[in-house]
Amino acid sequence: MDGVELAVRVGVTGIALGAAWTDLRDRRIPNALTLPAMGGLVLLQALRGQGGSALAGAALAAGVFLLPVFLVGPERAGAGDLKLGVVLGLALGFPRVMEALLIAFGVTALGGGALWALGRLPSDRTLPMGPGLALGALWGLWGPG
Repeated sequence: MDGVELAVRVGVTGIALGAAWTDLRDRRIPNALTLPAMGGLVLLQALRGQGGSALAGAALAAGVFLLPVFLVGPERAGAGDLKLGVVLGLALGFPRVMEALLIAFGVTALGGGALWALGRLPSDRTLPMGPGLALGALWGLWGPG
């Protein structure tokens, strides 16, 4: 792993953990975390010759998150989740982002099931996806593969 790759991994890890924290605390992921990362990652991945994989990963993540946004609205589905997913897609590329998204949805579903079983599901029945996305990001960035 070269210095640029390490910087990308550390930077995206920080973004993912920050997004998880703010999503748990405030139920939102700030644009200030995701939008600059998107622009920087598009440029960096293109310069590294990874532009195609990065854009394919971003498109997959966007597609996965756009459907719920259109069905129930961005305030309930999480436009911040969509933008964080795009950041992960740009950082991890295709097909690696698929693993991160599967982990994110699985962790969120398990957490929701546990909250439901304990009678602690939020009254609006929405769950923050940032923590699951952060775990998926950690796997994709630092896990085997």
